[in-house]
Amino acid sequence: MALTKPTRQGRRRHVFRSAASAPGEVPEPEPIDGEDDIRRLCQELNDAGYPAEITYGRVVVSPKVSREQSNVTFRLMNQLFDSVRENRWVIHSNWGVHIPPFPDMRLPDLMIAPQDAEQYDDMHILGHSALLVVEVCSRGTRSIDWDEKPLEYARAGVPLLLIVDPVTDPATVTLMSLPRKDLAMDDLREPYERVETVHAGESLRLPTPFDIDLATGELLA
Repeated sequence: MALTKPTRQGRRRHVFRSAASAPGEVPEPEPIDGEDDIRRLCQELNDAGYPAEITYGRVVVSPKVSREQSNVTFRLMNQLFDSVRENRWVIHSNWGVHIPPFPDMRLPDLMIAPQDAEQYDDMHILGHSALLVVEVCSRGTRSIDWDEKPLEYARAGVPLLLIVDPVTDPATVTLMSLPRKDLAMDDLREPYERVETVHAGESLRLPTPFDIDLATGELLA
């Protein structure tokens, strides 16, 4: 049975530090000035295999994707592939979403977009050009996935945001749609007008342009 729940869980007002700061892992880069330098550093880190994003004008490094996250993403791609192939869309796992008004960039776990999607630059797509953005929660990223990214993606105009949360018990899948058009950076309203959450094993409908039912039990097997 579908239910709704708030997405704001004590939304924070500061920049999150990377979880990749333990001994032996890459430290979070220090703030640097200049949009070109910020984008260059982010690109270099991503090229080196470190998931780097730009938030509030700072480059931050996220934990690498876990095996569970990778498995969930793969199962989701399998369910979406027929629609993607039929419509000649593109599945992205390493292309960022531009978050205005700064050159901020979030790197979704999965994104589906048309082949002619409008881009901000070589690293960023404009959010309104995406069809679906997906985040798969881990213990290290869950607070950011819930507290920060819905507001950012809604401000960017992302029409559909899917949050798969295998960390919570029971596991859930949440679809957010109809982003509010007048969101401020510190807005406390729910960023998406419609939020639908199901537990693992329940069906979740992806609306137009997908028009398919996700088998969440298979997704979170």
